[in-house]
Amino acid sequence: MISLVLGGIRSGKSSWAEQQFQRNSEQKPVYIATAMASDEEMSQRIAHHQSLRKATFETHELDFTGEALSEVLLSYSSRSRPILLECMSTWLGWWLCTNKSVEQQLVDIQQQSCALLTCLDELSSDVVIVSNEVGLGLVSDNAMGRRFADELGRLNQALAAKADKVVFVSAGLPLVLKE
Repeated sequence: MISLVLGGIRSGKSSWAEQQFQRNSEQKPVYIATAMASDEEMSQRIAHHQSLRKATFETHELDFTGEALSEVLLSYSSRSRPILLECMSTWLGWWLCTNKSVEQQLVDIQQQSCALLTCLDELSSDVVIVSNEVGLGLVSDNAMGRRFADELGRLNQALAAKADKVVFVSAGLPLVLKE
C-alpha cells in the first residue's frame, strides 16, 4: 500500500506519518531521510529528529552523490521492510541546489521523479511518503521558488495518482483525501 501524507510546514504531517508505524510489524520499519545538513541549525534539526525516531525506525540517510532514491526504495522493499520516506520537499530541493544549469536541474528532477514513480509500481512493501503541500501559498517572488513550487506540485499530483491513500494534515489533524 502506498500512502501520501501532505501538509504545510509544522502541520504535524511527519508526526502523523510516523504514528502509522506504531502497529506491530515483524520487520522494523525503515525511515528514508532526505534532509542534508546545510548549516548548523539544520544539523540540529536532523539530530533532534534522529533522536525521536531512533527506537522505532532503522534510518537510511540518502546520499545524493551516489544513490538514487528509487534504488534505495527497491532495496528495502525487496526485504519486505515497511518504509517511511521523509520528505519529498527536501529531496526535490536538493536537485534545485546543485551547481548545474537550470535546464539540467529540471532534466535531473524529471528523470529522478520518473524513476521514483516507476519504482512505486514494483514495491512489495507498504510505504508512507511525506511531502509539503505547496498549493496553498503565494507565488514566490523569485524564479527558484517558483520552480520549486511548480516541480513539487507536479510531483505531489503524480504521487497522489499512484497512492492508495492520500491524507492532508493541518494543525495535527488528518483529513483523508483519497482512500
